[in-house]
Amino acid sequence: MIRISLITVVSICFFSFKSFSQNKDTIVLYNGQELIGTIQSANLGAITIDDIDLKMLSVKLFKIKVLIVHERFKIETVDKHFFYGTMGTSDKTGWVDINLSDSSKIPLHITQIFQLISLEDNFFRRLNGNVSAGLSFTKSSNIGQLNFSANVQYATRLINYQLTLSSIGSIDSGKYSRDNENVQLYAAYDLNTSWFLAVAAQYQRNLELSISRRYLGITGVGNKLFIEKTWRLLLISGLSYSQEKSSEGVSSGLLLEIPVVFQFNFYKFRNPDIQISSNQTVYFGVTQSGRIRYDASTTFSWQLIRYFYLNISPYANSDNRPPAGSLSTFDYGIVVGLSYKF
Repeated sequence: MIRISLITVVSICFFSFKSFSQNKDTIVLYNGQELIGTIQSANLGAITIDDIDLKMLSVKLFKIKVLIVHERFKIETVDKHFFYGTMGTSDKTGWVDINLSDSSKIPLHITQIFQLISLEDNFFRRLNGNVSAGLSFTKSSNIGQLNFSANVQYATRLINYQLTLSSIGSIDSGKYSRDNENVQLYAAYDLNTSWFLAVAAQYQRNLELSISRRYLGITGVGNKLFIEKTWRLLLISGLSYSQEKSSEGVSSGLLLEIPVVFQFNFYKFRNPDIQISSNQTVYFGVTQSGRIRYDASTTFSWQLIRYFYLNISPYANSDNRPPAGSLSTFDYGIVVGLSYKF
């Protein structure tokens, strides 16, 4: 009787452990380390897993020998293909088999994964980003300044969202001045593997160019010009509509412009670990014929320790016809900060 009870208990434990293991995703690295947990997402050469022991970890794709994902993901590859399914082990090291709903399998090298988006209804699994704070120097001020920025990304089956915030302020004679601010909500809807619709809503403030506030919206279409293993380049254009108020309190009417936007990302995880993100936008005036504006920002990130990065972010803004009262047509700056990525 005792023997039968013991066998029963062992059997229950065995099948419970087996069932638990089957429900967990697995990453095996080339150095032999094994991570078991829940895959959250993948983007720009790294995959995130919520490990049952080590909590949230970001793993570089080139370090992965075996990858097993039980839940369904939208899988985008560097050669601009989309698949929807799970991923299992392959006969070849460093490869996975994508298991599609029709039971067919697609072999794929792990480093060919460009992006993974969960198809589960879990808000936090689709969320990632970073927050940064530090000191800065700008042309408009010869004193030290404080800066804050954040970048939050959220993806669904068809739409990618991105929220960016940045603020640069200075303290002089005990007073805080909001010198430069930018808030943008951006969304992209995939039409096919190369083309997408893009919309954006933006708030800007730049006292150097006499912009007390500018509300701006963009509607357009974009193309994934290049997607490679370590970099990507996107192009967006369409129509922008804005309304601005100068530092002297003069408000403009509705302003129409044609924007040309280039978004560039580069990532290198070996000697050193560096990531570059750049956004270059030129606006050609329609309502104000001949007016040309230029907004540029680039961020260089070096990983210091696991989740912390050193950021150096130069930016530039120019306007050949700034609002009345402006003494400058060009502004630039360099922002240095410590960033935490989640």
